[in-house]
Amino acid sequence: MAARGRSAPAGRPGRGEFVVYPGGPTAIYDLLERLSAAAGDAPEYGTPGISLDRTRLTVRWFGEPPAAVQRVLDGAQGFELTVAQTEFRPADLRAEAARLLAEHPGLVTSARDRPEGDGLDVLVAPPAADAAGSPDAALEQAGVQAAFPLFAEAGEAPAP
Repeated sequence: MAARGRSAPAGRPGRGEFVVYPGGPTAIYDLLERLSAAAGDAPEYGTPGISLDRTRLTVRWFGEPPAAVQRVLDGAQGFELTVAQTEFRPADLRAEAARLLAEHPGLVTSARDRPEGDGLDVLVAPPAADAAGSPDAALEQAGVQAAFPLFAEAGEAPAP
């Protein structure tokens, strides 16, 4: 059974939250707690990635991490740590995803920043994608424009 690090409502963990899986090393989760505390609401802080065996952590950041975050990263021990630069500021991606959802209800069923920080994952209503021939064609026909690359697929939003 997985437990959540920090409090989180049912569904996908939110910003600064993560799922803790039992039976593995806990040092990586301790680092994530310290990292979240140091990063706070920094718009440059992206989605961290943990390997399935919990021996590797990828911290995604736009630009250079500030000194407080770097100190936390420098103190990491017991696993492999990588700081990956994102192409776009994660907060800007999240804002654009929210805008797409608000401006295109019924067509865009889900929009989220990609963990890699290179654009947005967008789900397009299957009937619209089928009628247009593809999810990308449905977005184009509806005049959907975004400030970042869109990675579109047909599908409904996951249940909360």
